[in-house]
Amino acid sequence: MGRQTRRSTPSTPGGARGKPVGADRARQRQDAPARRPAGKGDAPARPDLPVGDQPHLPKPVKKDLERTLGPGRRTDEVALALSVGSQAIDEGAVDLALEYLVWAKDQAPRVAAIREAYGVARYLAEDFAGALTELQAYVRISGRNDQNHVIADCHRALGRGLDRIEEPARSLLDDDRAPADRRAEAAIVLAAALGDAGRAEHGLEVLRPILTERRDRDADHHLRVRSLVADLSLRIGDRDQARRQLEVLLAADDDGTFEAQDRLDALDEPV
Repeated sequence: MGRQTRRSTPSTPGGARGKPVGADRARQRQDAPARRPAGKGDAPARPDLPVGDQPHLPKPVKKDLERTLGPGRRTDEVALALSVGSQAIDEGAVDLALEYLVWAKDQAPRVAAIREAYGVARYLAEDFAGALTELQAYVRISGRNDQNHVIADCHRALGRGLDRIEEPARSLLDDDRAPADRRAEAAIVLAAALGDAGRAEHGLEVLRPILTERRDRDADHHLRVRSLVADLSLRIGDRDQARRQLEVLLAADDDGTFEAQDRLDALDEPV
């Protein structure tokens, strides 16, 4: 994606409230070596679940678990594994998240929130084929499109054709009920793919409606859109548009994430 690095911005499904379950454990495991995956056909081992902790999950997820597994200890353990795994994603401990979520999936493969969380973890681990499998299952089970930006980016990472990328991205982008950040991420993935295909102007057409939205003008997803607009504008020779976007980024980019100053300086260099 040029400066828009591959990696959309997925959201964890746990929706934890209160003291996060697994936060300390996640921080301790951030630098842990990758675990060797279980052999094909092997059931994943039950992870070491925290003793005495309660899962922090939205009520609909808890109800879905009870409806699928029935009340009892197994349901409580799977809920705790999902909660720990989701928190580990938020803490950046992807290896730990995979350890908990692969077991949760083995126990309850028809629970949408588990397939979603496991898909997000595999995406962050750059296992794009595995993430695609899980997130497509999430869509089939839930009927929702709120992870379609990640699905589209998986297709892009796997070198799939533009039509495979555009279908899920458009589904989310054209959904007026979808959150603004998810729609923006879908626009970023699709516009970057169009730019890669030599259709930078079409990519800009995808991004322009996002720029006209007045809400969240300084939100990260809005700044990411501006960054890509600057890149695509340069591809079509519109240096003035690129400069305008980079100047806005420079004013809002306190930590230098978008390298706005360096990119502006490069614009002033002789062509």
